[in-house]
Amino acid sequence: MNYAMKVYPIHLENGKTEWCVEYLGLKGCVGGGDTIGEAIADAEASKSVYLSYLEKTKKQCSNA
Repeated sequence: MNYAMKVYPIHLENGKTEWCVEYLGLKGCVGGGDTIGEAIADAEASKSVYLSYLEKTKKQCSNA
């Protein structure tokens, strides 16, 4: 199943930019990194753990 992903920059006070990825249909499932690619990879890892947890506990998630 595909889940909508929101990718956005976070501008830090020190001038650095980090990236955040949220899965909109998976509440609290996020990732972050110094690049968009790192943030997406981190979010994918979080999504895998999140969906595994839902499957093991037989909980439902909202679809994006």
